[in-house]
Amino acid sequence: MKRFYKSFRLNESGISLVEVIASIVILSIIILSIFSLLTQSSKTTRTSERIIDATYVAQTEMEELYFESIKRADPESVILSKGYTKNTTYFEKTNSSYNFYIKLSLTNNDTYPQLTRILIQVYDHKDDTHPKAQMENTLDWGK
Repeated sequence: MKRFYKSFRLNESGISLVEVIASIVILSIIILSIFSLLTQSSKTTRTSERIIDATYVAQTEMEELYFESIKRADPESVILSKGYTKNTTYFEKTNSSYNFYIKLSLTNNDTYPQLTRILIQVYDHKDDTHPKAQMENTLDWGK
């Protein structure tokens, strides 16, 4: 019986340095993979939040213009009263709450002169070429 147990005994000499280094390398690879996944997830979340905020700002601006279009007949005076400044082809404003740059364009409809197309574009910065959010509507001013 002693012989039987002796043959199944484990080698009690311990683990070698190579095994320790290999396990450290494997654990490091796993930990770095998880860390990069968390970092990328955080960046994606921040970008999504910024787009949602920009969409909210565009929607809020459009709703304010809609309610003002019911009361007043002159779109330009309404827009200027909302804190926009007039540029050559558009109106611009910086939203202080979310730190966005907003461009607002007006286009008159040739077929229906009482209708005005409004395009609101929300940018992170004034120099950006691609908007974070955009909203478009046609309003009947002073109806």
